[in-house]
Order: sequence, then structure tokens, then C-alpha cells
Amino acid sequence: MPSLRDSDERPTDVSSAVEPPEEITDVTQSLGVGTEVGGYVIDGELGKGGMGVVYAATHPLIGKRAAIKVLKPELSKEPAAVERFVREARAVNQIGHPNIVDIYDFGQLPDGRSYYLMDLLAGEPLRARLKRGAMHISEAASVIDESASALAAAHSKGIIHRDLKPDNVFMVNVPGRWPEVKLLDWGLAKLVRGGGKFQTVTGSVLGTPVYMSPEQARGEQVDFRTDIYALGVMAFELMTGAVPFKGKSSVDTLLAHQEEPVPSLLDRVPTLPEELAQLIEAMLGKSADERPTLAAVRAVLKRLRGTKIPTMTAAGLQLPGSISSEHTAVLAEPGPMSAELTVPRLPSAASLRQPLPAPPQSAQIPALPPPPTYPPPMGPPTPSSSHAPPQPYGPSYAQPPYGYGQQPYGYPFPSAAGLLPQRAVTAEPTGRSNRWLVIVIAAVLASAIGVVLALAI
Repeated sequence: MPSLRDSDERPTDVSSAVEPPEEITDVTQSLGVGTEVGGYVIDGELGKGGMGVVYAATHPLIGKRAAIKVLKPELSKEPAAVERFVREARAVNQIGHPNIVDIYDFGQLPDGRSYYLMDLLAGEPLRARLKRGAMHISEAASVIDESASALAAAHSKGIIHRDLKPDNVFMVNVPGRWPEVKLLDWGLAKLVRGGGKFQTVTGSVLGTPVYMSPEQARGEQVDFRTDIYALGVMAFELMTGAVPFKGKSSVDTLLAHQEEPVPSLLDRVPTLPEELAQLIEAMLGKSADERPTLAAVRAVLKRLRGTKIPTMTAAGLQLPGSISSEHTAVLAEPGPMSAELTVPRLPSAASLRQPLPAPPQSAQIPALPPPPTYPPPMGPPTPSSSHAPPQPYGPSYAQPPYGYGQQPYGYPFPSAAGLLPQRAVTAEPTGRSNRWLVIVIAAVLASAIGVVLALAI
């Protein structure tokens, strides 16, 4: 039987603030404040992980903050541990995803310890968040979706995580939305070899028993679907606050993954959407072929968000960003004044019976006659003229003796709503046009006579 770790949790690699480091007896393990590493100056210790110590540092010239992870001295002497340390930095840079912590430098200290520089994250580990209880369904859906996005990017590069758990998920504070997920600790990541499979040593068990897939627990050859199972275990824990399988020992836990049925999510969280419960239970399929793809997982979450899964604002878990902190208490516990501001008062019955006040004299506008219609409507013939057109709107002018429906140029057109005075437009006399015609003909004849005389001479 391979050796297993009884501990299901591991200290996180990154913390949100610099805390005073614990007292260390071996001075070779500690980097003092002001020590220069890779062009950065150490500000203090952030925390300790299973493989090393993490420090906060600042670039002295440009002021960029960073976290420096230094491999433990005893592990620096083991080639397998150093290889895993290098593999983590290489895997992260091959993937390059916003939900994966960025590692951008690698080196060795004078005493031989390896280190790398990564993003300095402000927030808390997912493990610390779960210690306060189960998540709201909206926040849990955000964590599952972003974790699935990062894993899908890793799988597309031929990389499997193999150790996904809340200890390796960091929640970065982002204003106005749920915390952003950052996946950490890619030290167990494995590259694809031949046949499209992620290779591992037969009979070896790598990972954390509580989050391991049945095939990974048996030490079999695994592929990307082992990450989907681990994500399903983590999703179950986000919704309920407890993992689906946990025995008295690591061996019991591994056997439970292989033999025991998945506990019903709806029995523990009756308000959970049925489709989401079925999705998480499918991710925990005993056979890798029964599990949905990460694309299917994200598609279901996208369809449920905003309908059966409320958004952050709809869940009442977000305050408007424009409101300052001094008003937070008022919004959190609204009093009578808040109710008056949000609920309009209806007028009383006595006020409705009172007559409305008359408008001021300066605001009274004399009534205008109705606007005209065009063309003029047909009406019954008058006794004086059976074909006379109707009178235009506005002042009356002398009308030419044309029949109804015949409107030559000059016929009075109704003005705009009768507000502008109308002007009678008369047709241009025809005599002027005849006079110009006579002048043109005379000029042509004179020219013709002049040409004839010139030719005769």
C-alpha cells in the first residue's frame, strides 16, 4: 500500500497581508527584511506551505509588489522536489490564464535554494472562506465557473492539475463583483505524453485523498477527467459546507470514493436548483466516462445564472458602488426614513375631493380654432354655385372662377394651423411673356436680314 497523508488540508501559499513571521530556529530558512532576491527587496514573510516559504517583496526602482516562493532547504537537496518546483513554474507559464496565478521569474539563492516570483494576491484562500460556512449559491457558481475556465485552459495545453482543492484556490478581492478565482500549486501538474493520457507511476497515489477521483485513488492512469471529479467534490463542499466522502482514515476515504454512492445534494440543500444538483452529482461519477465536460459544466451554469441562480445584486449581497461606507449601516438596516424614501405616499381621499387650483392668468392661453384639413373635404353644393371650392381656413380672399378640384398656380394654400396670415398669390400675366417672345423673333429676323445683305454685297 502506498504511503498516504492523513491531513486533508495544507497551509496556503499566499496571504493577503504581511504578518510577523513565526520564530524560526534555523536562520538559514528565513530571509530577513531588506534582503534582495531577484531584483526585489523582501518586505516580510507571508506564510509557509508544504514545499516552501512565501515572502512579500517590492521592486526598489519601479515599486512593483510581488510574492517570492522559496523552496525549503531540506527539499532543495531532493531532485524530485526541485523538479516539481520547476514543473509548477513551467506549467503556469504554458497555460497563461487570468484565473491562474502568474509566475514570471525563477532563480536560485546563494545557498542553493530555488525560488520563483509570482503575483502578490490580496484576498483569502478558499479554505479560509469555507471555515465560515457554506457559500451562497451565486458565489459558489462563480467559483465553480472560473475554476472550470482555468482547468479547461490547462487541459487545452495538455496539463492536468491533479491536486485541485480549496487550499489551492485563492479568492482575490475585486470591487463590485464576487472575488476572482486564482488556482495555485501546480506542482503535481503532469504533461501529456503519448496516447493523449496524463502519465503517472503505476501504484503511486499523488494528491489529497478527500478530493481524489476513484481512478486516481487506485493509482491508475488518469486524464483530464480526474480534475472534473475534484471540481465536483469542491462544488459539493461549496454548497453544503462538507465534502461528500470522508472516512476515519485516508484509506477509508479512498475506498468511499470508489464504492459509496454520491450523497443527495437536494436532501442537504432543498433550495438548490435541481439541474445544478444533477450537474454536481454527474461530476462525481465513479466512471470517468460518466462525467460531463468542463464546457458542459460552464454551459449549465451560464443557463442557470440570472434565472434559477440569482446574481450578486439580486441576491442582496452587493451595495451600490457609488454609496460611501458611512451609509452602509443605513442600507443594511433600513429604518422608517428609508421606507418613506422608497415607498411613495398616496394622496388622501380629502385631497382628491378638493378642486384643482386655477392656473395663473399669465399662463392662460386663448383657445385656437381647429386646424384645417388638406385637401379640403367634399361638401354639399351651395345654392349660389354648385362647383365653388370650399373657403380656405383664415381670412377670405377673392377666389378665381375655377371648378372644384382644379387648383392652378396661385390658389390660396391654407396656412400653418391658421396661426400665420395668408397672402393671396396671383398668377403672372401672360402679356409679359408674349412681349418677350416678339422681341426674340424680331432679333432673329434682323440677324437673318443682315446675313443676307452681307452675302449679296
